[in-house]
Amino acid sequence: MTSTKRLRLVFYTTIICTVVMFLEELGEEFGGEWFQKWAEFHILATVVMAGLLFTLGVLWKELHKFQKYHETLEDKMQRASTAFEDLLNAYFDKWLFSEAEQHITRLMFKGCSISEIAEIRGAKEGTIKAQTNSIYRKSGYSNKVQLLSAFLEDLTNGESVSGPH
Repeated sequence: MTSTKRLRLVFYTTIICTVVMFLEELGEEFGGEWFQKWAEFHILATVVMAGLLFTLGVLWKELHKFQKYHETLEDKMQRASTAFEDLLNAYFDKWLFSEAEQHITRLMFKGCSISEIAEIRGAKEGTIKAQTNSIYRKSGYSNKVQLLSAFLEDLTNGESVSGPH
């Protein structure tokens, strides 16, 4: 049974337990002889407790499953982040990027404009433009899109670090 079906079952079981509790209260207030016999054996209370215990079990199982799924996603994200960082560093080493060029490339990949990079680095826009031109010259790519595409292609296809074209 899928998680959605189990959770739907828990929802409906909880509704039934609520209705039974409500009916028990009405029965105590207005009940007849039949209700008194049921009340003696605590049948309704037993049904409600059994239903609630069932829902707790299902919810515990789903929570445990969700926790494992969450841990798996975190692990995958960490591995992807590490792979991307390793790939970046391999390219930076290959192209002999300076620390400044590495920082600027990272900011470019984050989507920062020349003016934003200049502000972040406390530099003039002309300096950043000159450094981005150096990045393109050293890497062999002519713009930010081509440069980022090279990284994404290596990450998605598992190709080794290679130059353009």
